[in-house]
Amino acid sequence: MKNVHSLFIFLIALAVGSCGGDELSENIPDPSLRLSDTNLTITNSSGNITVYVVSNTSWTVESEANWLTPDKNKGEGEMAVKISYSDNTTNERSGIVKFTTNGLPAVELEIIQTELTFTNPIAGIPDPWIIKNGTSYYICKAQGNGINIAKSDKLTSFPLTSKVWDAPTDSNDNKVWNPTNIWAPELHFIEGQWYIYYAAGRPTSESNGSYTKQRSGVLRSKTNDPQGEWEDLGMLYTGDNYEPGIIATTENTNYAIDLGVFKLNNQLYAVWSGNPEDSGDQWLYIAKMDNPYTISSSRVAISKPDKPWELFSGKVNEGPAFLKNKEKGKFFVVYSTNGSWTKQYRLGYLQLSDTLSDPLVASNWTKSANEVFFRNDETVNPTSGVNGVGHCSFTKSPDGTEDWIAYHVKAFNESGWSNRYTFLQRFTWDEQDGTPYFGRPVGWEEPIALPSGESR
Repeated sequence: MKNVHSLFIFLIALAVGSCGGDELSENIPDPSLRLSDTNLTITNSSGNITVYVVSNTSWTVESEANWLTPDKNKGEGEMAVKISYSDNTTNERSGIVKFTTNGLPAVELEIIQTELTFTNPIAGIPDPWIIKNGTSYYICKAQGNGINIAKSDKLTSFPLTSKVWDAPTDSNDNKVWNPTNIWAPELHFIEGQWYIYYAAGRPTSESNGSYTKQRSGVLRSKTNDPQGEWEDLGMLYTGDNYEPGIIATTENTNYAIDLGVFKLNNQLYAVWSGNPEDSGDQWLYIAKMDNPYTISSSRVAISKPDKPWELFSGKVNEGPAFLKNKEKGKFFVVYSTNGSWTKQYRLGYLQLSDTLSDPLVASNWTKSANEVFFRNDETVNPTSGVNGVGHCSFTKSPDGTEDWIAYHVKAFNESGWSNRYTFLQRFTWDEQDGTPYFGRPVGWEEPIALPSGESR
């Protein structure tokens, strides 16, 4: 079966240097070399794939596997390289095609040829939150006015979810803050116990059709089983005037959705998407936590939509998820930007200047120069494309050797929140600067090698 990939060219920023002294000299850009993908999966039948080279200089190509044959051995600048491959009679094999230029480490494209594959989408769940605990994976989703969870021993396949919690209802004159609009729950395992962070609010009929009453709450499991019973620990404080012992209410907090938590240097923090005062824009905020169910500081804004690639539709930063590159000592908040109802939805990230830096100081965070994960219109099914890419979570392969991203995409180009599906793919890290490299979103029903350690 012939398997041809047409891939996006990813933009890269060129560093420019100049010579000192009294003499004028031309600005000469540093050499750069990058590929549209660093790992690809193909089926066992012969065929070819295309990879795009992004460079500002000359480069060479060399295959380290005799079953992989590039159509050229050198090039210059931006260029497509077609790589042919022969039939495979084994269960799986992998090979490297190496791209090199003077003054830079080689860039390697790993190609895996196997019948042990899966295809996306794996589920019809928006805002997919997948967490690995021991040998099990859990996926968490909003279902009506409640929250559902499913458990699997495979990353790529989940059974139907089952309900673990129903939102409370009003009784007599007692109006609860969270009876409806349950959004984007996240399942976390903290200090030996399970917690779910979720957004909820009052009916929009009470606020002229708007969602301004959305706040963030937390549930705690009563047992060691996340599919067991849960208790509601209430609303989290997401306001600007924290005082010790303050009880969060809709009046003393601000709009807050997509709240998640991370621990850094033995301190727990919450990050969420909220509105600045007197605005419907969505910024990312951070606060300190005394424990998994108590925020203990006023909120601090660490990101607002202010880059051209964040301003195509709506002024939105939301869906924060967290990544740590332990080897390089890097910490990232990966977030979604632009309207989630549009095909412009995409990922960017914030990088902490140093893992020992105070995350509550906004100047300690640096935003990615461009989006780091965007739509793929050139797929096997071009009428749909892979659009609205965002709201992600991160996990590991069953054997712990690979990093994987879960995210949702839109089935069609039209605006709206319907037809969002869960996709999975492996990602890697840039060896030079330690940043995550997500490549391009995989296509509908494109074969992908199973996560390492997962059997069919």
